[in-house]
Amino acid sequence: MKSLKDILAILVGIAAAVGAIFYFYKFVTDPNPAGGHTSGWIALGLAAVAFVCGLIYFLGHVNKEEEIHITQ
Repeated sequence: MKSLKDILAILVGIAAAVGAIFYFYKFVTDPNPAGGHTSGWIALGLAAVAFVCGLIYFLGHVNKEEEIHITQ
């Protein structure tokens, strides 16, 4: 079973990635040429959060192999 840390990292990471995509879309499609900078910064921050959550999840599984005994 997955630990609470893994489940939380997955949920927060997916939510941050979806939010980053949404705000990046808002940033790109802003009709005002000088506007939308706030959406760009929010998208960048959410992408960083998603990246950190991915690191937490994947680095938590390094060297966690099941031991296979010769007698099995």
